[in-house]
Amino acid sequence: MDWVYNVPIKFYEYGITDLKDTLTEYLSKDNVVLIASKRLIRDNDLTDVLSNVNDTFTLFDESMKSLDTHLICDYFKQIKQKPELIIAIGGGTSIDFAKAISALYEYTGNGNITVDEVVDIITSKKYLENTNYIPIIASSTTAGTGSDCTKWATIWDYDNTKKYSIDADYLYPTQSWLIPELTLTLPKSLTLSTALDALSHACEAYWSVSTNKIVQVLSRDAIRLIVEYLPKVLSDMNNLEYRKKVYMGSFFAGLAFSNTRTTACHSISYPLTLLYGIPHGYAVALTLAEVLKRNKDYIEDYDLFMDAWNADSIADIDCWINNVSKDIQTLKLSSFDVKEEEIAVIIKLTFTGGRMDNNPIVFNEDEVRDILSNVY
Repeated sequence: MDWVYNVPIKFYEYGITDLKDTLTEYLSKDNVVLIASKRLIRDNDLTDVLSNVNDTFTLFDESMKSLDTHLICDYFKQIKQKPELIIAIGGGTSIDFAKAISALYEYTGNGNITVDEVVDIITSKKYLENTNYIPIIASSTTAGTGSDCTKWATIWDYDNTKKYSIDADYLYPTQSWLIPELTLTLPKSLTLSTALDALSHACEAYWSVSTNKIVQVLSRDAIRLIVEYLPKVLSDMNNLEYRKKVYMGSFFAGLAFSNTRTTACHSISYPLTLLYGIPHGYAVALTLAEVLKRNKDYIEDYDLFMDAWNADSIADIDCWINNVSKDIQTLKLSSFDVKEEEIAVIIKLTFTGGRMDNNPIVFNEDEVRDILSNVY
């Protein structure tokens, strides 16, 4: 057997009315954690839903920029008792937080845990021994991160300038609710950055050393949808049909990279976010064309990949990325206040295991320096 494809999640396409009915059902149960922003609750008329069920659920406002070790410790203290279920409706950070609760809560004393203990459990992979994990239901409100399709989560350690992943089969959501209407309130910058993240997922899954035929079909469909409809969304932000197309592109990309993980673009992006706060989608898209230039001779069915982009050359792809971004965010390191002399520091932090070595060719420091210099 050359490959296997697996995503053990039930996917449901819902509208807002379906969401209200389903939330009412689940929140009537005991000991549920709901992760959802107050803005989302207000903008989608969910306030009545929350007020008409029992008060045994814990509500977290998911308006968090990134999931870091200190935030996990602070939030764990607010959980009333061990949850029976976690429902995360939000961006990748909120869904990753749900996974952190599921993986780590068993190791807390009534929700009390220190930052050092979090780091130790993650780095030692002790969480893999957890047989009392908590099931998760996820609904992505951005068309980009793919966390509702995967079994891993990102946790940032700003104290030690590190990025960690938790990764376990039990962290796949049991259900994923696909609700494109929830993306209508996303501002332009977040719409762009999350879609670029999804586009990078699709590309990196396509050329990953772990790719396969199913992944490549999903990746090509994701690329086609995002390339065609993201510019249309950015020109007509309230057009739900355009939003649905980008949302489905993100969904296909999530299904693709859930079986491959990401590659060099993501590996290089991590210190850009850690050190300079560059939003993740921008950080990965910065190097997409440069990484592709170096990978092209090693990509199976490269012509089909280019067809999905509707591009004749990598220069066309680079042009598309710059054109779709130009009125919102210039994708150059210098535009994020990175100094050229700081590239040497960035390079040392770009070699993440399971990402850089998942690329069809493994870059050395000189090649990464060349990539970063070309996007400066």
